[in-house]
Amino acid sequence: MHPSKSIIFFTVISGTGYGIFIGLLFNILFIEISYSLNYKLFISLVSFLMIVLGLLSSTLHLGHPERAWRAFSQWKSSWLSREGLVSVITFFPMVLFYYFWINNINGYVFLLIILCIFSLLTIFCTGQMYATLKTIPSWNNSLVTPIYIFNGITVGSLFVYSINFYFNYNIFLYEKFIIITIILNLLLKISYWILIRQKSNTNIQTAVGIKSKNISFFEGPHTGKNYLTTEMINKSNNKKNNFLRLTFCILTFIIPLYMINQYSTLIADQFILKLSMIFVFILALVGMIIERYLFFIQSKHVVGFYYGN
Repeated sequence: MHPSKSIIFFTVISGTGYGIFIGLLFNILFIEISYSLNYKLFISLVSFLMIVLGLLSSTLHLGHPERAWRAFSQWKSSWLSREGLVSVITFFPMVLFYYFWINNINGYVFLLIILCIFSLLTIFCTGQMYATLKTIPSWNNSLVTPIYIFNGITVGSLFVYSINFYFNYNIFLYEKFIIITIILNLLLKISYWILIRQKSNTNIQTAVGIKSKNISFFEGPHTGKNYLTTEMINKSNNKKNNFLRLTFCILTFIIPLYMINQYSTLIADQFILKLSMIFVFILALVGMIIERYLFFIQSKHVVGFYYGN
């Protein structure tokens, strides 16, 4: 599949914004911290901007973005429509939580729990948009949606961790949460890569609906390029893909795990160490963008069989 920049940005940035709430919920439920107003305002602003910018970017790949609202009418059958509806509904508990939390009004914990439920539902719907596409065997996989959820939680929680570190808040218990989340995310991703390497039941015979084992193409459907050949068919280099996989794992998993476990032994100025933790989050975000790029570039649409690919 041709990787759409707007979709990559949307899924990574908005997923991170929703994941921030999951990390924040763990913070508030299990760690006694007296949050400063600056902390609350910064977390609220960043999460809001990530979600809004991510959702807005999702319309950029449409031929007529002004018609995006029509997708909401297909919620009975379309995961895209369900995602749109849930993401809009999520704004109500989100804004209420911001107001209650910033002003120290009782009830913000309940609102945050509701917000986390809707955030997870939104990411779930996003994952299901891809996981239910039988025309792309590597996406039609039971691990795709859980990976989308853990990707958001991992990077979003890393952001909360870096801000906790910057404000000198208690992070000992939160470190355990981050480490477990990263390890589970890594295991899911490795399992997914192993599964998509297995031989698929989809082939030329199933694509054209002919059971004969000896099928060959005399020539392609047409000689020039069209939308299908441009958007649905691509060639990817295995060496390059493996290098990008390794880069993703290092940036998103290895470096954060190393820094969390070794920062206390590093000889560095405290302010430099705080900036380093924020930089670790940025690296993890870049790694997740690479992962999402690979998710698209390595997928093969069955329409390619009609062109002899």
